[in-house]
This record gives sequence, structure tokens and C-alpha cells, in this order.
Amino acid sequence: MAGVNAEIIVRSTTDPSAFGELVAPLVEREPLQHSVLATNLARVLAEGDPAGEALWIWAEHHGRPVGAAMHIPPHPPYLCTSDSAVAVVMAEDLARNCRAVHGVNGTRVAAEAFAERWRELRPCHVSTRMEQAMYALHHVDHPAGVAGRLRLAEQADTGLLNGWARDFAAAVGEPPSDRDNPMTGRIGDRELWVWDDQGPVSMAYASPAHAGVSRVSWVYTPPALRRRGYATACVAGTSHEQVRRGHLCMLYADLANLTSNTIYQAIGYRHIGDALSLGFEAVP
Repeated sequence: MAGVNAEIIVRSTTDPSAFGELVAPLVEREPLQHSVLATNLARVLAEGDPAGEALWIWAEHHGRPVGAAMHIPPHPPYLCTSDSAVAVVMAEDLARNCRAVHGVNGTRVAAEAFAERWRELRPCHVSTRMEQAMYALHHVDHPAGVAGRLRLAEQADTGLLNGWARDFAAAVGEPPSDRDNPMTGRIGDRELWVWDDQGPVSMAYASPAHAGVSRVSWVYTPPALRRRGYATACVAGTSHEQVRRGHLCMLYADLANLTSNTIYQAIGYRHIGDALSLGFEAVP
């Protein structure tokens, strides 16, 4: 499939391996911007795509990749570009090929440009689902006086942490997943960390590094255990472990959650940009 706007050509494939080879230079050049795509691509390569619905998209300019995206239903397309022109031609290509699109995620510039063009092509109401800040770790400042310690999650924690993951997904409005126990594999792969104060009280996931970048996510503390510094200590400790291994850390934070944004900046994260999640509702 291909779409053309001026000198930018959009192509797509259902072959994750071929896509990974094509966009490797983009990931290496801009690892922070492509972190979400890189980790999802690695997951599909490792676990497969049972539904067979994942579409991998890239834009070329004179034969050179200049932008990448993915569409893994039920999630909306995720755009890894800050170029509005690339976002526009991606919207045109998906519309031309009758792809069912119910929203868009990505950098603020890309998501807004995609949504504007999509609304022209497929009349719809556009709503903001979430605005996020993108952070990169500058240094780690560990909070003082927090009871407990950081440790890797263990098999005995699996039921509890999968329950926390489901609560987290519901709280942030994630669509239903075919993976009811998303932490099981992460625990087995030694990628999930907990803050332990006579038992797990907070968790944080650190993705495998791609192009030297590990992304911290799935940060969750049960409501009854909040305001004790557990999440701050857990994220700081998890981030430190990645730095110790030679990785750069990044994360996303809901801009509406002032507590999370304050915590991340207090332990050494610095704002590097904004991301946007938009929803589309077709006009009858």
C-alpha cells in the first residue's frame, strides 16, 4: 500500500520483521521518540500477533525513512514523528485504504495534524482523551525517609500485580486487552520492580532498552497506600537500576495528574515534549 503527498510516500506492511529492519535507522537516531513503537514491535516479534491486525507504517522521502507509526487494534494509530506533513500523509493513506481508525496517539504536533486531516476526510467529532508530558532522566535523586526497599517482582507477586495492572488500565481508560495478566511475562523477564514495605506497596515496569533507552511505565500504587512516598521511591529506584546498566530512562505522565508530574521532576526527570491521545466519533 502506498500514498503520496508531495514528495513523501507512505508505505505499510503486516510483517513486523521487515518493518523493524526498515525503521532501525529512525529508532537509532531518535530513540526517545520511538521508544513506544520499539517496545511494541519487540513484543509482537517475540509473542506474535494472534489477531493478525497489526499494521506497521512508515513514511519515505526520496527513499529514506522519515517517520514511523503502528496501528495495533483496538488501540488507535501511534505516530512516531514530530513532522506534521508526515502525519497528514499517514492520515490520507489510512483513509484511502479504509482502515478503521477511532483516534490517534503520538506527539502533540503529529496527533493534531493527523486529526485535522482525518476529520476532513472522514467527518467526525474529535475529543481529547489524554494529554501527556514526555520526560527523560537527567539524574536520579532518591527520596529520603521512605520505609521499605526496591526489589524485583517475584512469581509469588503475580496475582497481586496483575490485579494492580488491571486497576491501572481501568483508571487511565485503556481499552480491554486480550492479555488479562499483563505482568506475568514481565515478572518472568525480570523487568517489573516493586517497592516492598512488609510486602509490595508500589510497582514500576522498565522496558528492555532499545537504542539505549528504557521506558518506565505501569507505575501504580493502590489508593489505600498512597501519599507515603512509595511510588516516588519505586520510580527512583527502578530508574537507578536502568542507569546502572548504562541505559537512558524516559517516561510519560498524564498532564492532568499534578502529583505524578511533580514526583518525576523531583527525582530528576526533565520535560522534553508533549504527547496527545485523541478520540474520533463519526458524524452520523
